Amino acid sequence: MSVFETLLAVDGEPRLLRAHLDRLRGGLDRLAVSRVELSGTGLRRAMVGLLEKNGLSCGMARIRLAVSLGAGPLNLIDSGAAWAWMTATPVDELPETVRVTTAPWRRDRESVLRGLKVGNYAEHLIAMDMARREGFGEMLFFNNDDELCEAAMANVFLIRSGSLLTPGLDSGCLAGITRGLVIRLAAAHAIPCREKTLKRSDVTKAEGMFLTSSIRGPVRVSAYGTRHFEENPLFDAVRAGWLEEMARGVD
Repeated sequence: MSVFETLLAVDGEPRLLRAHLDRLRGGLDRLAVSRVELSGTGLRRAMVGLLEKNGLSCGMARIRLAVSLGAGPLNLIDSGAAWAWMTATPVDELPETVRVTTAPWRRDRESVLRGLKVGNYAEHLIAMDMARREGFGEMLFFNNDDELCEAAMANVFLIRSGSLLTPGLDSGCLAGITRGLVIRLAAAHAIPCREKTLKRSDVTKAEGMFLTSSIRGPVRVSAYGTRHFEENPLFDAVRAGWLEEMARGVD
């Protein structure tokens, strides 16, 4: 029973920390845990210190912050016996594109854990391992209403007719931090962007696709199954905007 966040750090400073902590707090609230206090200032200091100790004050690094309900009794979730820990590791060279396939099972949009970033992560890891063994880098999930939901470790955007389309949160997808940033960037740059219910036919009609995550940012999908996508100027604009925001140190 745990929630966690994975953050990008650039040159020794975490990015979008406030948004990540808000989502972490929201996850704890969804689990009915109110006795865990989160200090943004204290956690930022701890992150900067950990990055420095691990020799990660320059370049890009991955911070993982997890809160577990610890050794409390199994019949009492909010026992106050929470544990927290943090890791900081280098970010490997990031791929410019990714090839994706479809997961052979569906996400349950009625699950009590839908939209939560919880430590029960086996499904995601199994999907990623399956994708790699099939020669892909990611898997797309549809939900039990056959609606596009998300990728195993990322949110998904489609490009069609000069617009960005992404599944709404009611699909069961995670409220991704980079997903939210891309939606804001699109509005700031007058790029049409809509959250909506997306079916398999919408994926078929898409002229482009990209995934978003905190570490990789927006990554262009070069192929979905046997279908290949060409480069798209809308994706290039989104990627450039994300890089600019990460360089500025937004919070």
